[in-house]
Amino acid sequence: MSEHTEPSGTATVDQLRFDTGIAEAEQAWIVEDLRKLDRRLKRYDAEIVDLSLSVKDRDTPEQRMVFELDVARRRADRLVATSNQPDLREAVKEVREDMWRQLDEMIERAIESRRS
Repeated sequence: MSEHTEPSGTATVDQLRFDTGIAEAEQAWIVEDLRKLDRRLKRYDAEIVDLSLSVKDRDTPEQRMVFELDVARRRADRLVATSNQPDLREAVKEVREDMWRQLDEMIERAIESRRS
């Protein structure tokens, strides 16, 4: 398990914590593949965002990638994207796109609640 950087300023995928199933040699390209999410994450202070990525049952038919994002505010917002893709690069792409969609939905809900 490793962590790229200590949170400061706005949230970024550089804060990503790697849990089980991901080799250290894979971490740099994974962070770069997830970089697109920085455009959404910059809305949040780094101190309130926790990002983690894990692969369970690696190299088995049950392999599953789990990407979690927690935003701690008055009430916690937790987003979870998963992939059962056997190819790690495809799994990263799938969880990135799902997390992008979920972040968009969370942002839209926040905007709507301010309008109400």
